[in-house]
Amino acid sequence: MVAAAAVVVTNEAMGPQSQRRLTLNGRTHQMQSNNNNRLPKKLKAGDQQTLFGCRAFDPNQDCIKCKGKLYGRNIHRAHHPLCWNNRNTRGIISTTTMESIEEDKRLKQHFAKPLRDNERFSSANATKEATVAFFTPRQLTVQQSTTTTTTTTTTMTATHDDKNAVIKPKDLCLAVTAKIATPSFVEEHRDRRAPLAMIAFAGAVMELMGRGKSNNLMDYFDGLTITVPDTKEIMSPQYHSIVGQKLLYVDWIKMFGLEVQCPWCPTGALVNDRTNFSKNKMLFPIFDIDGPPSWPMVQSMVCRCCRVRTYANTDTVICQLPAYARTSYPVEPKFALSNKNCHIGRTATQAFDLLMPTYGNGDLCSRLLVTQ
Repeated sequence: MVAAAAVVVTNEAMGPQSQRRLTLNGRTHQMQSNNNNRLPKKLKAGDQQTLFGCRAFDPNQDCIKCKGKLYGRNIHRAHHPLCWNNRNTRGIISTTTMESIEEDKRLKQHFAKPLRDNERFSSANATKEATVAFFTPRQLTVQQSTTTTTTTTTTMTATHDDKNAVIKPKDLCLAVTAKIATPSFVEEHRDRRAPLAMIAFAGAVMELMGRGKSNNLMDYFDGLTITVPDTKEIMSPQYHSIVGQKLLYVDWIKMFGLEVQCPWCPTGALVNDRTNFSKNKMLFPIFDIDGPPSWPMVQSMVCRCCRVRTYANTDTVICQLPAYARTSYPVEPKFALSNKNCHIGRTATQAFDLLMPTYGNGDLCSRLLVTQ
């Protein structure tokens, strides 16, 4: 029985190895029962491959109702959720995508209706005082760093405030070069998916700009993205190999000052816990067509009320954000799946949308991503 996997069998006439064997058998059968509804990963001749290596869904093979119609049988059962003949899911298993489709329908009906008289533009509130207040130039407050100079008989040194110090590309280059030259750092991160120089650059960014050392964090990031700068000087080959690549810091609270609501409870709010880089020194890849992959550091968020944990780059979180923050993450929200170890960039998915209806398969799309 499946329920026996969670119960430890104790028998005085049975040794500890036999007891563990019974528990292992129960867990094995439980895993087999959970895998019955999944698609087989072994490919046969003529099968289409997805981007993640498994076999693509085929209604004539995987949908019981469509398979029965193919052989002249009428099976009184609903279509598979991934089958495009299913009227409820339309072949889309993600609930977020279905909600997005329903929202598009509602907006189309809303904008198709003519405006009522009370909704038309009125100049009742456009007074002279309101016009002057709206077009009055606003004064911007600029924080200036304080510099103290100490002069001696032989040398002159300048000391800057650490929180407002200007970080130059040469500083990042020296920090990355120093990390790569450390044998322990190379040994620790030799099996990572990300390039070693990119991991060193992410660590240098967190040390120089993060942890409260820099108040002007937005001066170095464009939305969520920072590009590896060119020093215009002599640099190490490792640092030169990542010049122009992009590092993302997916933190909606720190980068945009937004309050993210919990998708599962109406009164809870998500708070930052830690990033995947600060815990395991992992970078989440985003593959695209126009260049090398981007490497985000993703913030892990926890709800204050229900204590549910989620990542900041999932579709359930991104759909709640305003447009200016949502577009800073280079992935369409409907493709920002939470159960994947990588994402496909916005330009790549737009190209795949044009290729898939005519001549598109997993092998072709994978070659477009890998060859870059």
